[in-house]
Amino acid sequence: MMSENRGIAVHIMGWEELKQKERSESEELLMQSVCRLEPSYWVGVKFLENCLYGAFCFHENAKVKRQIMSAAFLLNGQEFLMVVLKDEKNILHRQPLSSGAGGTEEKLESIFEIILKLGQQAVEEMEKYLIEMEHEIVGGKINRNRNRSIFECKRLLTVWKNDYAQFLNMVEGINGLQEKKKETQGTVLNEETACYFRVYENKLRHLTEETQFLYEELVHIREALDAALSYEQNRIMKLFTTVTTIFMPLSLIAGWYGMNFQGMPELGWKYGYLFVSVLSVLVVAACFWFFRRKKLFS
Repeated sequence: MMSENRGIAVHIMGWEELKQKERSESEELLMQSVCRLEPSYWVGVKFLENCLYGAFCFHENAKVKRQIMSAAFLLNGQEFLMVVLKDEKNILHRQPLSSGAGGTEEKLESIFEIILKLGQQAVEEMEKYLIEMEHEIVGGKINRNRNRSIFECKRLLTVWKNDYAQFLNMVEGINGLQEKKKETQGTVLNEETACYFRVYENKLRHLTEETQFLYEELVHIREALDAALSYEQNRIMKLFTTVTTIFMPLSLIAGWYGMNFQGMPELGWKYGYLFVSVLSVLVVAACFWFFRRKKLFS
């Protein structure tokens, strides 16, 4: 699909389309660059014959090493060419390319902003999920499967952090190379395009910072879960210890009157059994009252 107005011309195509079509000089350069520096093993940006060549990729959430999207582009002051090598989730085509009277910023926004919006949406959903999880843990709703959920969230955030950090490095590279080129041989990009990438860099940096914050927040939630589990275990052990301590005097009484010596006055006493029974109940009641007063059952 093509958009040509004032500013640069924007052209996005698939890999098969690029191989089969009659290619211009820029398209041929892009194709040869992809063959040499395919995004499957190289991501970033570099100078290439008075233009910028860049490549980026994103991975599947469930499988860290499996790519679901990769693309490469060629950018200069006149045109922006992008070839989509893989797009299983249809990421780059969820939003149609701006056409009509849009300027350079609007055209680039149609391509790059959809990636940023998807990242922001995922981060917001993850933040809400972590807040709910933390609220349940603080409220005492301890689920033994929380460790698995925390591990899955950690894996997701690791994938997001790495992918968006690489994407940020690519955009930073575009801005850095543009400034370097300006100091030596003039600019590669026009001012409108360069301004857009500076703004986009700040947005991406904010997104990566939010992802890093959620990663650190997940560590705190894991610590809170461990503390809650430890507290619950200690509470149960305290309860068992208190109950055991209450009934320990009964073991003493049973051992004392179980000796059956002939000289024991209670052995032949008519009310001896009733006396020991009442004594046991009174001892248990006294111990229960004492521990309840000390709030050992709470």
